[in-house]
Amino acid sequence: MVTMNRNKVVIVGTGQVGATAAFAIVTHGLCNELVLIDHFADKALGEAHDLDDGSEFQDRHVKVHAGDYADCKDADIVVITVGRKPPAGSTRLAELGFTVGLVGDVVDNVMASGFDGVIVMVSNPVDVMAWYAWKRSGLPRTQVLGTGTALDTSRLKTIIGEETGLDPRNVGGFVMGEHGDSQFAAWSTVSLGGKPFARFLADNQDRFSSISTAQIEKKVRIRGNEIVAAKHGTNYGIASTVAGIVQTILWDERRIVPVSTLLDGEYGEHDVFLGVPTELRANGANEIVELDLTDDELAKLHHSAELIRSYCEGLL
Repeated sequence: MVTMNRNKVVIVGTGQVGATAAFAIVTHGLCNELVLIDHFADKALGEAHDLDDGSEFQDRHVKVHAGDYADCKDADIVVITVGRKPPAGSTRLAELGFTVGLVGDVVDNVMASGFDGVIVMVSNPVDVMAWYAWKRSGLPRTQVLGTGTALDTSRLKTIIGEETGLDPRNVGGFVMGEHGDSQFAAWSTVSLGGKPFARFLADNQDRFSSISTAQIEKKVRIRGNEIVAAKHGTNYGIASTVAGIVQTILWDERRIVPVSTLLDGEYGEHDVFLGVPTELRANGANEIVELDLTDDELAKLHHSAELIRSYCEGLL
């Protein structure tokens, strides 16, 4: 059972993403104990010591240490970040062949410990890997989820904020589908200050006539690749996303977040993990919010589903 005691989080993989996620969790004091596991034990130990050394200056002390898979037995959440940096210009799906073997080994080792908490998948292609972890682990669907389009949704809000000069936290709405090239901004859900975004632009043509939703959506889609090209990886945005998901689950906040979760009839789809608005609580991914998407948006969601399913074939 998920313990719901805000006690223990394990991160598997202490590369750039895993280490930065660990820092975000420690900085926000999200749990009592954080365990780092890595194929290179010295790397996990070094990251743990480095994080723990700043404990005097944190708002809340989080005990950080390097560990092994036995530490997963009583963990509330296991975050999986294993993988490698993608070459500039490559797609997330191009990482599949390399990552699936790593994720399979990690899931097997986690489950052998007796783990019965929530797996949060970060490794790309995240929708495929979340589905694979769910199938391989045997855990209930609520207890396996991926970061999905949560980061892409945050990027959408950030870019709208950049374009309008307004705080991105004023923006509502979702990016949905694959965390990848087939993702789409569900513009029918997007609002600014409570007003539908299309209406907001129409009412402020004198100020925002140059803003194009198509250009915004393109910027969201390519933002990750641009960051990879500039700095050879991404870590801060996804780390903040992981920390937000961890907090929502550990603190039973019941927030609606577009994570990658199993569709079982919702939106007319089955046996596929996609980024859709989902209620997160202490036991993981619960009710999927079925939005009234337009026909065009629904077609894009189905396209993402078909693409992800095609990559899942033959993995088990």
